[in-house]
Amino acid sequence: MYRHMFNALAVISLFGMLTAPVVQAQSGMQVANIPFQFNVGKAVLPAGEYHVKSVNPSTFLIQSKDGHQAAVAMTIGVSSSKEEDNGKLVFNRYGNQYFLSKVWRGGNREGRELVKSRTEIEIAKIMSSPEATTVAVKAP
Repeated sequence: MYRHMFNALAVISLFGMLTAPVVQAQSGMQVANIPFQFNVGKAVLPAGEYHVKSVNPSTFLIQSKDGHQAAVAMTIGVSSSKEEDNGKLVFNRYGNQYFLSKVWRGGNREGRELVKSRTEIEIAKIMSSPEATTVAVKAP
């Protein structure tokens, strides 16, 4: 099962990296200045400005402003009891490690939750509950 999931994620990652310039040109992209190093799946991304864009209904591309760092994230739908006024990224923090957890668009009750990586699952087993850290996003 993990092998099939890994193969599917590899194909989606390759597709995402090849289509990144096209994706950036489309509307709906969000921009976030993330002040800490963070994990998305197996990728560890440095602090900096990132563009977050939906590639399809269940997949997001997170790419640095200069295009040198990127990750693709598989997601599932989540809802909130109240409409989010502003877009935001939510990170799970365990000690000094941050994992991108949710992507919310402003003016919407529906968001996307990232599938937890094996690394995050292992860390969560040995550490206490994660602390949620939020970073605001804006349209470019």
